[in-house]
Amino acid sequence: MKFTTAYNVIGTAMMALSLSSNAFASKEVKMNYPINVVAQNYTDSDGVLLQGFLSTPKSTSTVVDDNANEVLPAVVILHDSSGPDDYEKQRATMIANELGYVAFAADIFGVETDIPVDTGGWGGEYAQFIGSFTGNAALFTKRITAAVDYVQSLPNVDETKVAILGYCLGGTGVVHYINVAGEKEGGAAAAVGIHPSLLGSWGKPLGEINIPSLFLTGGNDFLTGPQAMTSLEDDMKSASTVEWETNRYSQIGHAFSNWYSENYNARADERSWNSLKTFLVDKFERQSDESSYSWESASLIDLDKYERIPAENCSPCITTEEILDPLLGTYDYIVSADNVRNVCSESPWKLCKGPTVVILPDKSESGIQFARQRAVEIVKRYGYVAWVAEGEVPKRDLFPSVGYIDSEKVALEGYGSGAQDALNLAMEVSSSADKEDVYKVISIFQIPGNITAVTTDEASTYKPQILIASGVDGADMSEVVALESMLMGMDANYELNRYSGASANFPDWNDPSYNPYAAERSFEAIESIYREMFGEFPFESQTPTTAPAPMPSTLSQTFAPSGARDVKVTTASSFVLLAVVYNNILSMI
Repeated sequence: MKFTTAYNVIGTAMMALSLSSNAFASKEVKMNYPINVVAQNYTDSDGVLLQGFLSTPKSTSTVVDDNANEVLPAVVILHDSSGPDDYEKQRATMIANELGYVAFAADIFGVETDIPVDTGGWGGEYAQFIGSFTGNAALFTKRITAAVDYVQSLPNVDETKVAILGYCLGGTGVVHYINVAGEKEGGAAAAVGIHPSLLGSWGKPLGEINIPSLFLTGGNDFLTGPQAMTSLEDDMKSASTVEWETNRYSQIGHAFSNWYSENYNARADERSWNSLKTFLVDKFERQSDESSYSWESASLIDLDKYERIPAENCSPCITTEEILDPLLGTYDYIVSADNVRNVCSESPWKLCKGPTVVILPDKSESGIQFARQRAVEIVKRYGYVAWVAEGEVPKRDLFPSVGYIDSEKVALEGYGSGAQDALNLAMEVSSSADKEDVYKVISIFQIPGNITAVTTDEASTYKPQILIASGVDGADMSEVVALESMLMGMDANYELNRYSGASANFPDWNDPSYNPYAAERSFEAIESIYREMFGEFPFESQTPTTAPAPMPSTLSQTFAPSGARDVKVTTASSFVLLAVVYNNILSMI
């Protein structure tokens, strides 16, 4: 199977993101997503019978054919506290259909295990049952390992490219697995925890963590509060030898990706799904050398060649111009492409104005060079206009002087010292009713040292989407917690992403601290937000019009005894019990 790069995933197959008014429709669509899985029994190292559910891409003709010509990456899905049910089966089908990977919804509990009834309360036998896994990292890891081993044994799976993906309780299992088996060779190649349950304490890493990891959490999730995220980050900093990251979504509670949960949030689900997709593309399809990152070539851009009058034989022709800020007497640097300008010269401006990204650079010579190169790349890759503001933040009344700028579709990026200005603006416009709504997106590529609290005006209705990309080595977690606390108090719309091994200037390819992985991931995140906020990818999720291809008849399967698993629990009630597990059960185990 030929795979696309992460850049192509973003550029040609961007996910559809929902607006709040479409959240319920999205929930209904997801709940009716067709399931295409086959039950498969397997055992753990103690011989405990487990039953998972396997889904394969349509392009795969067989699952267990020894002569299969195609080997694929695979994803092992770790279920929440309700066990492997329709949600995990639908996720497996989605991964197979939409990502092209083999997917296996694993079984952590065991087919013949007597599962107590979930009464929805704060204690009892069910809480103790869940605690027997959350409080026993060795057992949890054993069950995950059994699923990974089974999937690696399939002839159509590349055994070196198997990821684990855990939801809620399964996310807790992800943390246990990387802590216990992080040094094991031949295990999972990547790990993703989505709204993991991390209340209380858990065992520290037993050795190095050699598994790239991604954690996706909600800002209002009490199971991944500041203390839990600080502990998780401390563990990863001390033990991880490879890249890891966290993505955090504002105003989002637990179980945000589960469409059977009352906390389901369609936008956070799609944001996390996109982050998962691009993360897996990086782990499964990226070459090992850093030169394979798509932004590497940007450092070689010769700014002198982009003159006001472009050379011949270029399509599109990218040119630059300078515009005077009459208030400051300074010139800003604007980059655009002829396919935008020419259309504007031949038709009314209102029909051809395009989105614009304004860049606030670090005021150093290197910072300005980076900003101008970044501007050229924005025009080439995104098709937008780019404006490098080397003075102050441009006001709305400057945009009409550039005929091809749509003043309703303008974003702001801040780097270095410019990040401080961007953060100040984000805090002001998110808290005051009298600020003009110039910028739909404000991106801050580091956490500035000077964070000033502001008084929130309850009449404020303008809430730009704020993206904060932070290097773990560039800002202490205490600064992150303080900033997030202020943003939450302002009811701001934010996404906060942290990247391991990255310092303050990690996106700047001209700076010694440039981090290729963190830059790539952060630029993927911001592009997807631009596409969404500028209306290029409206929410259009639909139930597939044709049924998925049937599973191969050659698949060997043995089903569990009838009635072996007859207890159904709800996500809404069961995840609350995890708080009891950590507070009351761990001390007993």
